[in-house]
Amino acid sequence: MATPHKRQCQQEPTTLMSLGDDMLAEILRRLTSLSSFARAAFACKRLRHVISSPSYSSVVATRIMSSAPLVGYFISVIGGAAPSFHRALLGSDRDVASIVRHGKFQFADFDDYSWRLMDCRHGLLLLSSDSCMAVFDPLTDKHFRITHCTSRISHCKSSSFHCILLASGADATSFRVLCLECTSGGRVRPHVYSSRTGEWQSHQLAPKTIKPPRRVDPHSNHNLPMHAGGGRVYWRTHAAVLTSFDVGSMEFSHVPLPGGLNHLSSYAVGDAEDGTTCLVAVSAEHQQKLDMRVWLLKMGEHGSLSSSPWERQWRVDASDELDLLAIPAARSSHARKVYDVTAGVVLLSVGYKHNGIRYVAVRIKDTLRREGATKTDTDTDTKRQTLILADFCSSSGWLHPYFMAWPRPSLKVP
Repeated sequence: MATPHKRQCQQEPTTLMSLGDDMLAEILRRLTSLSSFARAAFACKRLRHVISSPSYSSVVATRIMSSAPLVGYFISVIGGAAPSFHRALLGSDRDVASIVRHGKFQFADFDDYSWRLMDCRHGLLLLSSDSCMAVFDPLTDKHFRITHCTSRISHCKSSSFHCILLASGADATSFRVLCLECTSGGRVRPHVYSSRTGEWQSHQLAPKTIKPPRRVDPHSNHNLPMHAGGGRVYWRTHAAVLTSFDVGSMEFSHVPLPGGLNHLSSYAVGDAEDGTTCLVAVSAEHQQKLDMRVWLLKMGEHGSLSSSPWERQWRVDASDELDLLAIPAARSSHARKVYDVTAGVVLLSVGYKHNGIRYVAVRIKDTLRREGATKTDTDTDTKRQTLILADFCSSSGWLHPYFMAWPRPSLKVP
């Protein structure tokens, strides 16, 4: 006859939470997508602890970081109103859809007009007000505030540009904030905040030949610093060159544009899915044709650039896939342009709809694959659904893509 202790052991079922951390890690390693990892991580504190361990995070990073799904786009408008969020076409990815439903994408704690969205990167948002800055994670609804690096920046909204960066090296749990300050003399001075130390570090002034970026046109992202591979930030100048800042070496440089482009061309610098710096340009010389060209940046020995650093890789006509025939003709220079390139996803404005600009996002590799497909496939609607990642309309503003990032930097106060 079984003792009471044995009967109690027999009646207690084995649950997921009753397993040890090692066994939980083995089960979670069998998940196949980044969104499923993230959904499991936000299910409870213990699963998040297991997934966030250094050994487990490295498995995630090596297996699926290149396939981070696009969740949507934040749009910040002139005047400091709370940013709006447009969801991507999530399709059949129920994990991402569930995360978005439970996330805090409406800025309940930043609903006054003093906050401005400065950047969106690595699953975090960087906001700025007159008194301080804030780093916000909409998936966990956590944030903490950072003082401005100088008192001058807190009193002059247009004197600086901020962007958020992952920490250097293998420490993916911390992050940095880069501030490019435009001094009273027109010089650029970089400041870097580290979440590891909780302090700002100011660096030397840039050479006089370096012109600061300017946030002057809410209809265009072209004046904003553009993230790219290798820890570099780029922005446009008033010539046929780009200005580049290497966050690792704290060095500024000029990068010539590919032949045929100038500062008036519609292009954006970003990163491909593998992290390689790329430049995507579009040409809309004809009303019903959208020509997209892609260049990759060639790095020489010791990270140096040659006099002709860009190598053109692809040129495709995306008109048929984006159904430009159904979009009203452009009425200004703000339509038919490329606005952003992140993780191989290109954001384009393609025309007007519902009294606003229509934006679509496509993945470079999908566009190239479709260009090489046979013409016998006539299922146009299916084509369009699988090609377009996001499709929304909005009035003017600065656009920031939001990807499902993992590992995620920690927002613990140092």
